[in-house]
Amino acid sequence: MGIIGLGLMGGSLALALRQRLPGLTVLGEDTDTATQRAALEGGLIVEGDPRQADLLVLACPISSMRGVMATLASFEGVVTDVASTKVQVLAWAEEAGLDLVGGHPLCGREQFGLSAAQADLYDGAAWVLSRDEPVVADLVRSVGAQPIILTAERHDRVVAGISHGAFLLATAYVLALAESPDWEDMRRVAGPGFRDVSRLAAGDPRLYADIAASNQGPVAETLRALEQNLAALRHRVEAGDEGLLNGFAEAKRVRDSWAAEHAERGL
Repeated sequence: MGIIGLGLMGGSLALALRQRLPGLTVLGEDTDTATQRAALEGGLIVEGDPRQADLLVLACPISSMRGVMATLASFEGVVTDVASTKVQVLAWAEEAGLDLVGGHPLCGREQFGLSAAQADLYDGAAWVLSRDEPVVADLVRSVGAQPIILTAERHDRVVAGISHGAFLLATAYVLALAESPDWEDMRRVAGPGFRDVSRLAAGDPRLYADIAASNQGPVAETLRALEQNLAALRHRVEAGDEGLLNGFAEAKRVRDSWAAEHAERGL
């Protein structure tokens, strides 16, 4: 198989395949020569053009996806991707005459690049596919993830809420505090609460800029919902509204229910 893009996602995929399917030949390509050399020297990939593989995974940045697809018009194997948005990416594939199996593993790290790659990155992760393509579903399972079929439109709405919105909220939180005249003292005493809420703001800025540009509608709708809930909380705090406790209790109930469900599934 082939992988185009050897950053966190592509590099982690190559590492996982080396450990779990040692007999598989993995051809890789990255525009950064140092990354390409490190992947070769580390044994993650072998020399060769990934466009000659039977299965090709596009793990390049969203902003370069359209250009890469334009080079694949004559590719005869199965092509999938790991991009965080699907409607725009599948539209580019159709434009390029490429029968893309849209894919998105719901996992990651704040660190990025090949040096951040981990062989167990995909363990237990949900991996959304735009259709049930057996060879891609088998790949997903082989690295420890669980394939889930969603349409591109539904995928983009769902991840705008549980992924993209979480990053944007963390970003707004960090920027709001950093603008405070008390920020220097906040920095000195910040502990687990700040660390946990702000964690996603340490993610790859280019990645999230690409996500926002390619998923504008659902991301904007998520921001509107967040704004409404923040405004409601502010009004209740300002008014000393006893209903504030009910809001806190409902949020705890929803979060606890989700956590219990995941614990039952061993995630």
